[in-house]
Amino acid sequence: MGVNGFLYSQIGYDIKDPMRALVRSSDRNFLSEKAAFKIVDAQTNNFILQGNVKYWGEIWNIHWWEIDFSSINNPGNYKIIVEEESRIVLVSEAFKAGENLLWNETMKTVAIEQLETRAKMARNGHGWKDCGSYWREVNSHATTIIALCELLFYGYEYLGAVDSRRVADQIVQGCDYIAICQDKAKSIGFPEGSIVHEIPSYLHVIPGDVAQSVVAFAKSSRMLADIYPEKSEEYLQRAVKAYEYLLHKAEPIGDVAFSRSNHGAPNDFVVPKEWQTRDLLMMAWGGLELWINGKKQYKEDAKMYVRKVMKRQVPKEKSEDGFYGHFYTFDSCDFTEKANVHHHLGHDTGATFPHYIVPVIEMCGLWHDDPEVPQWRKMIEDFAYGYFLPACSQNPFYLLPEGYFTREGLLVFCGPWHGINTSIGFAAALAVKLEDFTCNREFRKIAAGNIQWIAGLNAGITRESFKGCVIWNEQIPEGVALPYSQIVGIGNRSVGAWTDIKGTIPNGFDVNPQFQLVVPPTKANDGPWLYTDEDWIPHAAGWITALTYLREKKKYSN
Repeated sequence: MGVNGFLYSQIGYDIKDPMRALVRSSDRNFLSEKAAFKIVDAQTNNFILQGNVKYWGEIWNIHWWEIDFSSINNPGNYKIIVEEESRIVLVSEAFKAGENLLWNETMKTVAIEQLETRAKMARNGHGWKDCGSYWREVNSHATTIIALCELLFYGYEYLGAVDSRRVADQIVQGCDYIAICQDKAKSIGFPEGSIVHEIPSYLHVIPGDVAQSVVAFAKSSRMLADIYPEKSEEYLQRAVKAYEYLLHKAEPIGDVAFSRSNHGAPNDFVVPKEWQTRDLLMMAWGGLELWINGKKQYKEDAKMYVRKVMKRQVPKEKSEDGFYGHFYTFDSCDFTEKANVHHHLGHDTGATFPHYIVPVIEMCGLWHDDPEVPQWRKMIEDFAYGYFLPACSQNPFYLLPEGYFTREGLLVFCGPWHGINTSIGFAAALAVKLEDFTCNREFRKIAAGNIQWIAGLNAGITRESFKGCVIWNEQIPEGVALPYSQIVGIGNRSVGAWTDIKGTIPNGFDVNPQFQLVVPPTKANDGPWLYTDEDWIPHAAGWITALTYLREKKKYSN
């Protein structure tokens, strides 16, 4: 049986951003070339605007039609009516549009209230209840802290004094847990500065955790300097110790929990003792943050890591089906890095930052007179125009693909078992930074598309979707795809999750059932087939960062 769906945001739209709805069907003839839409006021039914429904094309064995109503400039409640030759085919539910609507509807709940609830539920009151289980992973805490620091840095004037202090308190809540994990590592014989992954269940050091923690500690030191000065100094000292560990003692952990399938690597691939490109970018970011904190000696280390990344950039003459400017995973491999390969505990743990060159973009501004800046700028531009923009434009949602897989091409959903919505949120954040860097409004489509995927303009939940879930289940009619907000408790219709804490963002759409890597990454298998409902805290981090960057960008550009 075929599946049809009328898909639009369940939270609402920010006016002056791209505003779209999509129709999906397994039947190419579901809508004809004569299909048109009109937007009406949801209360009065007064006519607002009209336009043609445009056939986008086919992907994932689904046909897609686009409805673009970005020209709406006034806040309000609206409905979409799709007609063919005066016959009404589809009518949406009412939806909202407004200035900074997504921020206003979600930020306080997602960034503050959710984490305050999780802090109360955490084991022994340390850190946050991380997901639906008892774990409190260092990488997930670090990712969340980084997002909260961005929020406090850019968003304080929108939050107000009281809520800004609440954000600061949650930064302390997260950092103090990572501090305990750093002290524990030393007490059981690991090198000074290293950090165990989790207490009490995984007392092992994963270097990727440490790299993210350097950024989290260093950013937190800056953000808390004038409100919690003692904490600020402690976190800076901890960041320095962790960075020194990375520079002089840490080693890549090779084959431990390395998924050849997720990486698109051959089955017989021998994992080298090299850092993944994402690790190099994170360590460059750590050096940058320490430099900003006055530790000027780490500038050269940050630059060194960027040089290593540049050597891995795919040149135009070696493009993958025309895509270039992205990066190989290692020096000694010919497959390119994927947006998200997080799974299990080891090499791939915490690998949810997708091609995250944001620190290099920041270096271009902060170190604008450095002689290497022209090379960095070219690296960023090649990535932006050779890979990021064209790759995201290959699907109707502008989602950042998982990556390019040899002999298969770009895949969007094949691969991850965890953390999908983290990478989607950070993809939106990266798009905002690339728009700022290039002064090209085309990147706003990607930012809005990845944000709205979480807000409800997604492929829709079907009856089959729940085969990927562990807990959440609803009765959905056969042959229907319904749009859901992926933020628990926010929106006209929202998903469920393991804890069902309001403001939680679950894993999201996938091809693998929750916590399983059983579906080969092929073009035939790719598609938004399943939904996964575990509510890991980094999912909110991507959302918080994207909306924070976008609100700051709009203050100047809109």
